Amino acid sequence: MPSIPVDVLLVILEHVSRADLATLCRVNRICCSCSQDVLYRNITAVDPRVTQTLAQSTYLAKRVRSFVCFGSHPFREISIALKNMSSLRHLGLFKVYDATILNGCTFQLDTFYCSLNYCELLRKFLTGQPSLTYVYFRSRPNVSIPFEQTLLPTLTRVKARHEWLPRLIPGQPVRSIIMFNPDSTYGPVDADFDLSFYALSTGPLQKLNIPFYFLYPKPASLLISSFPFLMHLVLSFYPQVTVIVRRTSIINK
Repeated sequence: MPSIPVDVLLVILEHVSRADLATLCRVNRICCSCSQDVLYRNITAVDPRVTQTLAQSTYLAKRVRSFVCFGSHPFREISIALKNMSSLRHLGLFKVYDATILNGCTFQLDTFYCSLNYCELLRKFLTGQPSLTYVYFRSRPNVSIPFEQTLLPTLTRVKARHEWLPRLIPGQPVRSIIMFNPDSTYGPVDADFDLSFYALSTGPLQKLNIPFYFLYPKPASLLISSFPFLMHLVLSFYPQVTVIVRRTSIINK
């Protein structure tokens, strides 16, 4: 083992199963350190014992680059674990609804998935994340809380409810958007849904996944002016049917 360069060992470990990585952690100090780098790089926390481990071990938590958490975990342990993940780049918080969990976090994210309600605490967190290029917001925005265009200066991809888009797109380099089908709980879709803000992306916008009824029956001239650089369009028909339209089709129509 001492004759194998560390960089070569890391390449080998990329092809080892997680169960075997755990076994290799017991071979020697070098194998343990390298195996832990791979083993803890991408974490999907379903079992509360995972967050407990990361809350108790700063050494292991610093190795995490991607962390996805699905609720049902003790709040205090998730909060401590997140503070320990100083090298985190990708964060997903599902069925987690208290934004105070982000207080004191020092990581700089590239991607952020969350079901958190938009509040002043979430706004404060986003202010400290200038490197975010992708956001996934499942909840509705709170219009009483400002969302400045300077919040996400490098945002290129968005997945969110339609109420978020007029706040996320203008002045940002957004190139790709996925829009959720509206929840019937909040009433019918507004037939006069404004499309003009799409053209305000500095991206320019090239990929769009949008429910069909947000476009129909708007005139083609409005669609062309709203999406002048669009190359890939997916029209969804609730609940399952989708239609994909390429740029050549858009031009020909």
